[in-house]
Amino acid sequence: MSWVGIANNQTVSFNNLQDAVTNGYFVALTGIPASQEQITKSDASTYVNLDTAYAPFAAKASNQLVVKSNLRPISYAYTIYYEEACYYDGFYIEGGAATADIACGNTLTITLYSPSSSFVAGMKLFYDAACSNFWYGDTGGCGDYYKVIIAGTTYSFMYPDASSTVSNINTCTVACSCFLLTNTDNIDISISFYDCGGSTINPECNTCAASSQIYLCVQDGQHTNYFVSYGTNCAGGATPSYTFTALGTTCTDSGDCI
Repeated sequence: MSWVGIANNQTVSFNNLQDAVTNGYFVALTGIPASQEQITKSDASTYVNLDTAYAPFAAKASNQLVVKSNLRPISYAYTIYYEEACYYDGFYIEGGAATADIACGNTLTITLYSPSSSFVAGMKLFYDAACSNFWYGDTGGCGDYYKVIIAGTTYSFMYPDASSTVSNINTCTVACSCFLLTNTDNIDISISFYDCGGSTINPECNTCAASSQIYLCVQDGQHTNYFVSYGTNCAGGATPSYTFTALGTTCTDSGDCI
């Protein structure tokens, strides 16, 4: 019988557990035997990555049989960027973009969960940390492409509907634009900004000497997400005298803007 086919109060066989792994509810720690034998608490924690502190599981003795509701995976949270709220079958879901390139600009967010500690093709996404309620994704036909940011790098991926898994993961190519920072003050200043090719989470810090100017290549969509301060370490505080001007040209680094 499949994992979804057994009731919460039914015991679990090795075959049930393998089906749960195959369908994305758990991540296996080692190969699971093909058997109708019912598993114990010790078996469960040996073969899949479980939340062993989960109270119904922790209360069991190691040699006791477990039921389905005793088992809960260790889950990991991911911020998923979608394009629009898409109306489907009487409720709204998170609609994706029409293409991977457009998805790289998605701005609306939802926190989803997975038993997978790495964002990889083939993983399932869930609405809940218990990983029991599959994310619908784009069931409504708005668009199949979404965005995720992992360790500062932005990726697009596909997730067409609730029966899907993550697929077509591609690194986003972030468009960048040229700006000119002019220091009209009489001491050095610094700017915290998102440099083209740099992190999308942690900004860069550049110094502009007194009465001088520097060219910057800024990530698309981040041209208002900056601050300028006195000194050379982007410490914040009082705002110096400066101008920050869009040059209307694209770039891959600041050298393209000169």
